[in-house]
Amino acid sequence: MRSEIERWNAKYLAANPNPRFEPDPLLVDLAPKLRGGVALDVACGVAHNAMFLAEHGYEVLAVDGSLAALRYARDRLRERPLPVWLVAVDLDRFAPAEAQFDLIVIVRFLDRSLISRLVRGLRPGGLFVCKTFNVNYQRERPAFNPDFLLKPGELARLLRDLQPVATNDAPDIREIETYWIGRRVTA
Repeated sequence: MRSEIERWNAKYLAANPNPRFEPDPLLVDLAPKLRGGVALDVACGVAHNAMFLAEHGYEVLAVDGSLAALRYARDRLRERPLPVWLVAVDLDRFAPAEAQFDLIVIVRFLDRSLISRLVRGLRPGGLFVCKTFNVNYQRERPAFNPDFLLKPGELARLLRDLQPVATNDAPDIREIETYWIGRRVTA
């Protein structure tokens, strides 16, 4: 994980990657269904999604391995105070406490073993939102490491313990990103 953290730090130190701090469009579309509570934004980067969730009634724990990204987020939160707590973590080892969150969001980050650890952190009735690149992304970026790309149907298998709410995860998907939203129905 150390080399990955260094790579992300270098990316964020080069230039602000999201100067407008816009949330992911999937979360914007989901906003009318968001009920507030306690949220976890995993691999939050500059915390643009965490800030959006805070504006929609959530207290947000935003975690990332990149200190450079978290500094951007911290500076932005000084300008607009919101209930967002930024924490640097090693995502290879991170595991939330059982049934702690009403919403867990992970966007454009894929660690298959982390996903199962995250699901345990959802409270009954909680939503899990996952969106990341799939194998179609290699059409645009052939050198991209295929280990970090979803295969068709993979999110459904990884999140099989959740009740599906919405997805574009299909064998004939043409988009370069796959999303899957699920709800935890049991404790």
